[in-house]
Amino acid sequence: MIRLFFVAALGMALFSLVLDYFALQPIHSLRGSSKVVSNFFGHSSQHGVGSPDSMAARTSIVVVGGGLAGMSAAIEALRQTSHVAGVTVALLEKEARTGGNSGKASSGINGVLTRTQRDKGIHDSVDAFIQDTLKSGSGRSNETLVGKLVRDSTQAVSWLQEDFGLDLDVLARLGGHSFPRTHRRPDINGKPQPVGWGIVSTLGKHLGELAGLDDARFKLITGARVTSLLRGTHGGVSGVVYETVDADTKIIQQHSMLSDVVVLATGGFGGEGNRPRYLKQYAPQLVGLPATNGAFATGDGLGLATAAGAELVDMDQVQVHPTGFVKSGDPGNPTKFLAAEALRGEGGILLNGLGRRFVNELDTRDHVTDAMNKFCSAPDTRARHSDSAEEIRGEPSTAAFLVLSQAAADSFGHGALGFYEKMGLVNRAEGLEGLATALRVDEGVLRKTLEDHDSARDKGALDEFGKGVFPQRALNPPASSEDENRTRSYYYWAIVTPSIHYTMGGVRFDHKTRVLRASDAAPIPGLLAAGEVTGGLHGANRLGGNSLLECVVYGREAGRQAAAILADPSA
Repeated sequence: MIRLFFVAALGMALFSLVLDYFALQPIHSLRGSSKVVSNFFGHSSQHGVGSPDSMAARTSIVVVGGGLAGMSAAIEALRQTSHVAGVTVALLEKEARTGGNSGKASSGINGVLTRTQRDKGIHDSVDAFIQDTLKSGSGRSNETLVGKLVRDSTQAVSWLQEDFGLDLDVLARLGGHSFPRTHRRPDINGKPQPVGWGIVSTLGKHLGELAGLDDARFKLITGARVTSLLRGTHGGVSGVVYETVDADTKIIQQHSMLSDVVVLATGGFGGEGNRPRYLKQYAPQLVGLPATNGAFATGDGLGLATAAGAELVDMDQVQVHPTGFVKSGDPGNPTKFLAAEALRGEGGILLNGLGRRFVNELDTRDHVTDAMNKFCSAPDTRARHSDSAEEIRGEPSTAAFLVLSQAAADSFGHGALGFYEKMGLVNRAEGLEGLATALRVDEGVLRKTLEDHDSARDKGALDEFGKGVFPQRALNPPASSEDENRTRSYYYWAIVTPSIHYTMGGVRFDHKTRVLRASDAAPIPGLLAAGEVTGGLHGANRLGGNSLLECVVYGREAGRQAAAILADPSA
């Protein structure tokens, strides 16, 4: 009996010491479920729904979120600590696979003074890029964050090109940019190479290979939804609590993972769908709009961070992208496939339901969206797939035609354009008469619209909408009847509608990715953040191409800072 009492007392004492030492106090709790793909260190709970592990696993750095920011952070942390014995990194992703919204990015990644710009004779500058970004943010962007984003952009693109062999060799000038600086991948043998998916799949493959090594330095855990942060000393963070679902029993299992650093890279809240917690609170006027985001973009990291005392900033600044595809036969689908901004960057134009232009297609996204809402919302000015007087359920109240000439289509690339056609998102029409018939607009009005565009292009002058850059002619040249071997020229057209695309607001952070406390603006020990979960960088509007760039620049910075904290906890 005495022996049993001694063992029990010793066990309780040791358990108490473990709790005191690691300060296992949950900061925040959300319910969620997911699927187990792998268990960290092979440890999993068998105690049923909501039962925490009896002993927490430990790692040096935990990265929460497997999009481009999270993957960049994990890779950089591993590289920075490759010479340090015993350092381990774990990446937790709530979905079944990594990639997030980064994998859906289609226009490219920005970079200044890159190899690609030099090869193409583009004389861009750091200052021009900074000014473009600040102007787009309408005075709300943190200049220090913008400066780092731009100055690190050269190395960010080079890192992807040189270290991972990504062929970011095509440049486009997107809306709000003063130079072509948005890098994407070329078609290969007529097949598209989506830039976002190409980047995240390449980095994901690299991390998968690291996870398979015997040194156990890196663990990738998918199907792991982080529900809490663990409270550390001095108001800091000392790890996470996450949930998985047993693949066989479907029982929710709760796990604790202690760490020296937690990096939040959980993305934004543009995919909240019919449960718009943050959208309803901060931008209620946008509730009900379609979105280009995956349903996983629910702002999880915002709740985790604020429970740890973090401040949120610019939460009411939500980007509505002007061009989400409206698919014929399914116009009311709340999730829209994004019509890449490069479609306009390579010469696509926007027309209202009468066949008239109404905006500078290369203006910033917020201005183009505002113009669409103003000029493409009336019954006669709204673009529609059907000429029926009856409304189709869910049909967007604002919509425009996106039209590319043959030259613009050739410049954009027929690999991606063909993909859009197969998806039923883009259509083609032969000749101006065929285009007018397809759009159900007056051919004379349409001809004048395209001729006016090309006239301004030929003169090198600003048109009536303030557009001064015209990548391609809008009107196809007439075919010669004498040329029996002439190649047919087409117009390519689609219907597009404003769609929630990106959330500029999020956790306030600094240029070292340290999350800042709401009470005194001091860094929260052990907590870093990168990517769309953060706020303060883009201000009122994000420039196209700056999202992937942000993920690489600040994701890698988070990895470097995490390594620095391990080397010097007071850093």
